Amino acid sequence: MAEKLDADLAGLPQMITVRGRCHPRDGRVHTDSVWKVVSALLYLNGAWTPDGGRLRLLRSADLDDVAVEVPPAWGTLIAFRRSDRSFHGHRPFEGERRVVQVNWATSQERIDRELQRHRRSAWLKRFVPFLGRGAY
Repeated sequence: MAEKLDADLAGLPQMITVRGRCHPRDGRVHTDSVWKVVSALLYLNGAWTPDGGRLRLLRSADLDDVAVEVPPAWGTLIAFRRSDRSFHGHRPFEGERRVVQVNWATSQERIDRELQRHRRSAWLKRFVPFLGRGAY
């Protein structure tokens, strides 16, 4: 991965995230957090026919300024270096969309902070379920 992306990943901690569902608010155009160095996504879905949910690597913050569009079909692997211009996102999709994501990070402390934020968010969503459905 380091060689393909010309990135020094030696010794960097990784965070692995597994997701099985996509919500309407997911996929908005963004660049990853500055503590992420490289992101790799491995999709675990069958053949993908919906227009939504296809990852777009973008030339700008415009969702239609597409450099590459990747359907999240089984075995598809895409990786990119994070930068201030590494815009990506996808058209809205709701439903099953399975992905394993690996992020190489600047420090374990940043990963730990992100995991703690996720735990708090998940705990809150148990008590206020509509927060997890993109209804807010």
